This record gives sequence, structure tokens and C-alpha cells, in this order.
Amino acid sequence: MDKTLNEIESIFPKRISIDHSKYKLPKTSVKNIQNTVRQKFFRPEVNLWIIVNEDSTKYYGILDNVKGKSLPITFLTIFNDSSQVHYSSIIKYREAYGHEVGNRKWLDQFNLYNKFSPYKVGDDISGITGATISVHSVTKGIRKLSYLIDDIIKDNE
Repeated sequence: MDKTLNEIESIFPKRISIDHSKYKLPKTSVKNIQNTVRQKFFRPEVNLWIIVNEDSTKYYGILDNVKGKSLPITFLTIFNDSSQVHYSSIIKYREAYGHEVGNRKWLDQFNLYNKFSPYKVGDDISGITGATISVHSVTKGIRKLSYLIDDIIKDNE
């Protein structure tokens, strides 16, 4: 949690506020999202940060986990108030191989993506040799959150 907060603070140095809460996943949406993305949520809730920047724009940081080869990968995705990915980061990578998914250049390819964006690994999203499982897991995880963000924004208006 501390690493996540430090990451958010470094991205938004001139923020007005950062509010943290646990967001309980809406059961009606979860099933549809999981079926669409073909990846389950790790828990029935996610950690959510609502960030208000100095120009009064709102951003939503979501901390979630996806399954790597055998261990969870903890990642942060920050969305703007238009449901587009603003920033993503690997907070904790627990596997021996595949840590390249934490590379800034690889993660930046998701910037401005939303639920309608193409998330096809190999075409739209670059693959990483030796990190195939991690690449697919993180890509699906970010896509999964891009569907969830609409519920979060609606619930926090």
C-alpha cells in the first residue's frame, strides 16, 4: 500500500487530494466483465484511490492482482475521468521470470486505452519473449479494469 501511494504521489505532485477506499465490486457487472475479458477478479473488492489534481480533474487509481505463472502480479492502473488509462505500473512482481512487464515503455502502450481499445497481444500490444504468461495476464487485467472504471466513476459522481 505504501509503494502504491508513493507511486501515485510521484505521478501527481501537485494534487489537491488523494482518498483511498475499498471498492466492492458490483455483482451485476463482475460476471459480464469476467466473461468478456476471460479473467476473474482476484477478490470481491479492489483498492481505489480518487485523486483530484490541482486543475480539479479527477483520476481513479485501481490496485488489482492477476495470476502470473504461479504467483500473483500486483498492478496499479490510473484512469482519467474519461475512462482512459492515464498510467499503469507493476507494484509487486513475484515470479522469477517475466519481470519485463514492469518496463515503463511496455506499460506506456496502454496509455489512452479504454474498454473499446484493441488489447490483442502481438498486434496492438507488444509481446515480450520469456514473459508470455505475464504479458497476457497484465493485458487482460488492465482491460478488465477498463470495463470496471465506468461503474467506479458512476458510483463516485
